[in-house]
Amino acid sequence: MSCVLTRKRERLWPGASGPPRLRWNRRTLEELWRADVLNPDNYGFNRIIASPMVKNGIVYACSRGKPFVALKPGGKGDVSESARLWTYDRGPDVPTPASDGRHIYIANDRGILFCVHARTGKEVWGGQRIASAVYSSSPTLADGKVYITNEEGATTVIEAGPRFKVLAENRLDEYTLSSPAVSEGQIFIRTEKALYCIGKRTKR
Repeated sequence: MSCVLTRKRERLWPGASGPPRLRWNRRTLEELWRADVLNPDNYGFNRIIASPMVKNGIVYACSRGKPFVALKPGGKGDVSESARLWTYDRGPDVPTPASDGRHIYIANDRGILFCVHARTGKEVWGGQRIASAVYSSSPTLADGKVYITNEEGATTVIEAGPRFKVLAENRLDEYTLSSPAVSEGQIFIRTEKALYCIGKRTKR
């Protein structure tokens, strides 16, 4: 779980214990607003692992599968109701979703994928299973593709967009927790034993 720094140099902190909440803080750690939206049922074993993300001025956050919420930042004090744009009940637990600004790609820790519209939260496609395994790394979006790696070292590549389509599956057969990283046309995957670089470097 990581904090997110906004354009206004404000920090978004998801609470990790108690009733999870979102807090915006300046460098002084002054609380600007809060939204108690990540544990509506006050579940005692709730947890937050996936990091929040900000895209096109909207804050997206989730906790242990559900809810996955979209919030309009701003306001003062408790904005739990006024800031909520939409809620989706098929969010992830560990992997942080990826977004191209139009769609959000969600992978749960069992390898079941969902895609929702970033503005409305409407499901574009869902319940699509890829290689059966445990997924702890986050999806990576690059060059119109989404890369998802499981703990057994298998990376599934799907087409980014409104149609679910598996393009490839590549196996390293090594224990992997890290998310794929992309730079100048190359993909980097760190396993328990090594750091792999895949592809030729293409300067832009």
